Amino acid sequence: MKGKEKMTEQEKIALLEETLDAEEGSLKADMELTEVEEYDSMAKLSIIVMMEDEFGKKLSADDVRAFKTVGDILKWME
Repeated sequence: MKGKEKMTEQEKIALLEETLDAEEGSLKADMELTEVEEYDSMAKLSIIVMMEDEFGKKLSADDVRAFKTVGDILKWME
């Protein structure tokens, strides 16, 4: 991470909500991504960009396709 302290799970969820343009407090770690209305192809691209910008991690399309839950995304945000 670019000089940031380790984020809490709630901070990661807030960042993900912002990235997905989802309502604050709408995401939970155990949610299936199929339940997340905002999770579409544009959201997947936004996650790829956010991971690189915020965490310096490069995700492949296969990595993103492997995400099944919000928690799967949060694990990449370590």
